[in-house]
Amino acid sequence: MDTESRDAATEVPAGSAVEAPDEVRHLIQQWKRLDELLAGLKKDDWTAPTALPGWTVRDVAAHVAGTEHMLAGEPVPDIELPPSAREYVHNPIGELNEKFVQEARALAVEDAFADFREVIAERTRQLAEMNAEDLEAPTDSPVGSVPYRRFMGVRVFDCWVHEDDIRQALGMKHHLGSDSGRFALEEVVLALPRIVGKKAGAPDGARVRFRVTGEAATDLPLATDVVVDGRAALADVDDTAPPTAELVFDTPTFVRAATGRITAEPGDGVELRGDVDLGRAILASMAFTI
Repeated sequence: MDTESRDAATEVPAGSAVEAPDEVRHLIQQWKRLDELLAGLKKDDWTAPTALPGWTVRDVAAHVAGTEHMLAGEPVPDIELPPSAREYVHNPIGELNEKFVQEARALAVEDAFADFREVIAERTRQLAEMNAEDLEAPTDSPVGSVPYRRFMGVRVFDCWVHEDDIRQALGMKHHLGSDSGRFALEEVVLALPRIVGKKAGAPDGARVRFRVTGEAATDLPLATDVVVDGRAALADVDDTAPPTAELVFDTPTFVRAATGRITAEPGDGVELRGDVDLGRAILASMAFTI
């Protein structure tokens, strides 16, 4: 696929059935970012291990492609997982993902990349043909039954995180602060009340402040409070109300801790202030992805 046709495959074509919602526009942008990243890799880069147990860079790319194959209407590969995969596959979604990854391992790197591009092109065409009713149709997703466009927002988040997985595996500087990244970050923010209240067990009356610092274009500055009043909920930062605990992260530590890639420790990309015991409990509970 040449540059011109590749670009066409990652843009909503003119005359789409409906003006693309934010979720679709950001998903297509993120696919293009992944394409550009993969196109620049050396052959040996594809076999580099990532933070995801059992998966190399090529496996991450195959996972992204596999999910889109499924959403394009293709069947899940009918294969038996090897015993080695059972060491890190712990739930039905993980098993489904692993089947696409295992199937793609039989392909040469060039063919695996070609498959990635072909399915992304097909999915781009499908999204362009969807009307408003299609985009609002209830759809099963990792966050429950939601409108289809909301599911595509989850796909933005997933693909954005996997771009960072690849960059981190290859020692590249993180590049989380794209437009699609700012959109995807909302998935982490929405998970904070559950992390603080249900998982970390913050007491009633607690106010927990999250700050993500950074000044470079690759960073994602953030400030938000979670207040526990019967149940945990997001709240605007209130500088007149001192937080019970405050966690100050750099951008990659925040994202990688929330997505289970690392277990963050104080002093290593994160600073705890106030109630340190509560702060540590939150750090231990940060991972919210499946």
